[in-house]
Amino acid sequence: MAEAQDVVKRNSIDLIIADALSPAGEGYEFVSWLRRDGGDPNGFTPVVVTAAHTPVSMVQKARDCGAHYIVKKPLTPVVMLERILWIARESRPFIECDAYVGPDRRHKNEGPPDGVPRRRDDLPAEVGVAQEPNMSQDQVDNLFSTRKVTL
Repeated sequence: MAEAQDVVKRNSIDLIIADALSPAGEGYEFVSWLRRDGGDPNGFTPVVVTAAHTPVSMVQKARDCGAHYIVKKPLTPVVMLERILWIARESRPFIECDAYVGPDRRHKNEGPPDGVPRRRDDLPAEVGVAQEPNMSQDQVDNLFSTRKVTL
């Protein structure tokens, strides 16, 4: 991590692609450092985190450390180009508070920016009429509760 910090301190960088679990396991820590102590202008540099495993906890960790996106390995040129185009075309302001420094995490569900094609496995952006009544908050919470599975 010290080498990456040194590079960032000495150079102006346009985009950083950080491995979440680099050999030293410091990808997330590097992004957190960049956002808090990386200095101007690199503290605002767009960051894409890459990871072999992307469970919800890892996606949240990437979001919370101040990364713009997390991309699952194996990387493909198309996905990386899409994320870079999304970063280039969006204008997410940076938020700085006690608990977080990084791009505004609030997203509107508007799909990809204009001119960027949807991926073939994306759901359509249009939301239809509800087919059944909404679930209660208890029902939603129950979906996310931990359960013991017996085989």
